[in-house]
Amino acid sequence: MNIKIGCTGWSYQGWSGTFYPKNLKSSEWLKYYSQIFEITEINSTFYRIPAQETVKRWNEETPRHFRFTAKFPSIITHEKRLDRVNSEIFSFLAALSPLHEKISALVLQLPPSLSFDEAKPKLDELFDLLPKDFLYPIEGRHESWFSEDAIKYLKQNKHCLVWNEIAGVNNPMPITSDYLYVRLIGDRSIPDSEFGKVTKNKEKLVACWAKRLQEIKDIPLAMVMANNHFEGFSPATVNSLRMHLGMRELIWEEKKQKTLGNF
Repeated sequence: MNIKIGCTGWSYQGWSGTFYPKNLKSSEWLKYYSQIFEITEINSTFYRIPAQETVKRWNEETPRHFRFTAKFPSIITHEKRLDRVNSEIFSFLAALSPLHEKISALVLQLPPSLSFDEAKPKLDELFDLLPKDFLYPIEGRHESWFSEDAIKYLKQNKHCLVWNEIAGVNNPMPITSDYLYVRLIGDRSIPDSEFGKVTKNKEKLVACWAKRLQEIKDIPLAMVMANNHFEGFSPATVNSLRMHLGMRELIWEEKKQKTLGNF
């Protein structure tokens, strides 16, 4: 199985001096990130549809092999709850068009209050509208998404149900499609001001996730995204998972300097 592991976003002030070189301008962060990682989840699209000029810059700043996933805007998933969202869908897809060749998946993170029964007819309409160019993993957080009926529906339509590690969600991790999308989110107890260092060591939990992924058979692709709220510093979480999976450790400039300083 091809496992691509990245972070949910790259623009965090706390990473300056811990992941990014201290003197590196924030405008150069994505370019630097894409030299270390092979994928990222764009978290900012959840809050607003980006300007096409911004997306064009993301494309120009990253190598050809680099891949993006992006969250659907909250106006689609949370405010309108998937109902009558044609114009927002077209605006979102149009904004992302400069990045088209590098997008692997667009993530439907649904609100915890949105049940499977309420979402199902709207999803049917939505998937008639969406182009077949991308994967569309669904992150249902209401408990009904883990019911027998929901899992049957997802399997029949080959929709991936996101596997997640997040407070308040008891996800049984069913396989519903021919790929996996995993989000290691944690809770909101780590403040943004502490991003840049591991403040909650979850080594054992990361090891469990690695074991779970290693046990999966006949699935060609898994995309795993780590959030700062999981341990405090998602690049470190990514490295921890990589090491447990037998993959090479990622080395960035600040990590290299810290290692040399210990001698």
